[in-house]
Amino acid sequence: MITRGHFIGQIVDDLAGIAAQGKQRANLHLFDLNTYIEDFAKDVLNRVLDLGLINLNSETANNPGLDLGDTKKGWAFQITGDKSLKKVKDTLEKIDATQRAKYPHIRILVIGEKQGSYTLTGEPYASFTFTEDMIWDFDDVCSRLMSMPIDTLKDLADYVSRETRRVRIELEIPDDEGVFPTNIDKLVEALPKPQLTDAAKIDAYIVSEKVFLDNDVALAAFTEMSERLATLPRLTREVFKLLIERRDDRMSHDVFRISEPKLRRIYHGDDLDGDLALLVDAGLIDWNDPEEWGRPPYYRILIPGEDGFASVFLDFARENGIDLRKPLVILDFSDY
Repeated sequence: MITRGHFIGQIVDDLAGIAAQGKQRANLHLFDLNTYIEDFAKDVLNRVLDLGLINLNSETANNPGLDLGDTKKGWAFQITGDKSLKKVKDTLEKIDATQRAKYPHIRILVIGEKQGSYTLTGEPYASFTFTEDMIWDFDDVCSRLMSMPIDTLKDLADYVSRETRRVRIELEIPDDEGVFPTNIDKLVEALPKPQLTDAAKIDAYIVSEKVFLDNDVALAAFTEMSERLATLPRLTREVFKLLIERRDDRMSHDVFRISEPKLRRIYHGDDLDGDLALLVDAGLIDWNDPEEWGRPPYYRILIPGEDGFASVFLDFARENGIDLRKPLVILDFSDY
């Protein structure tokens, strides 16, 4: 059975991780926080304090002094990464008479770690009756968890857990080149770098086999093949290799195909239709209706090059023990 302690521990751990990242930013004097962080704080505070805070900056850009407000209950918050006394003073000085009337309960929430103590004497603190216990960080928020109903605790724990990764990404610090630890580059497959050849070996093979092809046909075919394959994801290139290796009998001298039912029975990877669509778009296969009644539909395999080259390309690979993964997936044609 999941207990109150479980939910509280989860919330405390998640918020502590966020606070540590906020503290790291503050140490580098990076105090700016975007709207997403403000909205996260708003949703946490609403659950903990049973408030109806809204983001005041969504109504008026850079609302002076205050970021979150609940006019019904009179609560308002400034959300900041800056724990300094100067920030506290600046915040209070920006709050006008209208805001003071709306929000008698004003707090400052530091996303990070607040100072150990503050000297709040004179103005503007006296006018607001503003004391140290009105400056919060996530430790102050967590101190109020014990009195929350368990259903609200569970809802808060679920929310914080769900949003923590995104919040921490928003608080990341870029390196000297402006690259963040979490970035799209890690989620995108790198483009392959084709390694071409002068095609001398396969040209010599063409001569020895007395194949009627021009001397430069192989190099042109490899260039075109690498350009088409390089635009495709690696797994799609793997599917193209599979189609060639598990092809049916030749339709004619230099045309290869694989029946659609056969392909769907031998390949069990995800999104075959997507890979086939990409290969069609790249001009490496096309789909055909059956030529005779009772025969299955098939995909025609279109290896770039002049008529006759596809057979030479595959025969050369077979006779020289070349794994087709090297030219078709890695795009390394150096064996040719």
